[in-house]
Amino acid sequence: MDNSLNSKNKVLLHICCAPCSASAVKILQNIYDISFYWYNPNIYDDEEYKKRKESAVRYAKELGIPFCENPDFLYNYKDWKDKSYEQCGFCYTFRLEKTVKFAKDNGFDFFTTSLLSSPYQKHDLIKQIADSLAYKYGVKFLYCDFRPNFYEGKNSLRQKGYYMQKYCACSKSYKERFGNI
Repeated sequence: MDNSLNSKNKVLLHICCAPCSASAVKILQNIYDISFYWYNPNIYDDEEYKKRKESAVRYAKELGIPFCENPDFLYNYKDWKDKSYEQCGFCYTFRLEKTVKFAKDNGFDFFTTSLLSSPYQKHDLIKQIADSLAYKYGVKFLYCDFRPNFYEGKNSLRQKGYYMQKYCACSKSYKERFGNI
């Protein structure tokens, strides 16, 4: 983590879900001025999207962290699937690009993502994409490996009754977990 950061820095944390954000929040919350950013058109299906978003909003309220999202975004998984070809690299790039643009447009000093919390994500690819987007848009990427606290954070939210998803998000990951749709 960049030691030049201080408590006045505003960090936009892209959150994919409440359980993955818990380990990131544990590290960032008492050091930086953080806000959550919700942008996840990749979630299959409508009901799953609703559960994950409600859980993320609940977590933001519990912690007193601002919850931001693109007001023009309307969830429609069919549109996402038609664009994505269900590839992780595309998914990371698409969501992180929206995040860094929001950070730039709203005066954040840094952006990061709760995707760096999960041991199931392609950590090196996420970092590579985020570094590239930081350079492209002129907003610093706050890299931190949040994985060491993943299970602790997830379990703390489980104990509070938060929704715990069973697959990454897209229909491809759903099929890998449960079989055909």
